[in-house]
Amino acid sequence: MSIQMQQARRALRGKPTTGPDASLWARIGYWAGLSVVQLFVFEFVVAATWRGLYSYRTNFISELGVPFCGPTGNWPCSKLYVLADVSIALVGVALVVAAVAWMVTGVLDVRGGVLLAVAGLGAVVAGSINQGLNYSVHSFGATLMFVVGSLGLIVAGGHRSLHRTVRITVTTLGWIGLAASLFFIGGHNFGLGIGTIERVVVYAILVATVVLAVAHHRTARRLKILDTVATGSVVTGSEATDSAAASATDERPIYGSTNAEWRR
Repeated sequence: MSIQMQQARRALRGKPTTGPDASLWARIGYWAGLSVVQLFVFEFVVAATWRGLYSYRTNFISELGVPFCGPTGNWPCSKLYVLADVSIALVGVALVVAAVAWMVTGVLDVRGGVLLAVAGLGAVVAGSINQGLNYSVHSFGATLMFVVGSLGLIVAGGHRSLHRTVRITVTTLGWIGLAASLFFIGGHNFGLGIGTIERVVVYAILVATVVLAVAHHRTARRLKILDTVATGSVVTGSEATDSAAASATDERPIYGSTNAEWRR
């Protein structure tokens, strides 16, 4: 079993990896979190090639992932419909990978990690089985992503390793996503269009994920977890002494630590 797998298993038991050993996972979490923005791109591309007028306001996102539509269900929607399905599934994979990486590095506790991972699995299901193949299964996967993903962000946004502004931003987006999820499930669009309500949920999750990815990456760089490994530099005795002195007076938490507290 690889070292990374062992670190992942330890993270599920609430034992994160600390110090430079967290470097690889820090990078994985960063790029996985950023990768969710691809959904914005592919959504736009497929919508632009959709037969007729696709509306962000009245049409579901998942409608971009079906090959045929129209009154009789036999009009080609978009020849690029597969891109929409793959994009949704990749968002799910990214959420799962990011959740694991953040748990390993200790910037996300097990509760939040499991919630985000389950949400990611829901997105994988929704992307793999479009609403034209099996509407019930597709809807179940989408609901998991919407509701569980929003709850996961609320938990993730409360982690002590985050700056206050980031905590407020992520938790607010989580609550917005959760409220919009309930409105969407209940069929309430308040005149905005059901497509708008669905996008409030999805976009809140995507934006919050990117915010978390950037915040955690900055923490890793600030504490030189990434720089040390990336440059392969050797720390001299005087540098080690200076580093130890700085660490002793630093009020910030050690990246990946479960015991350090933010001093308010």
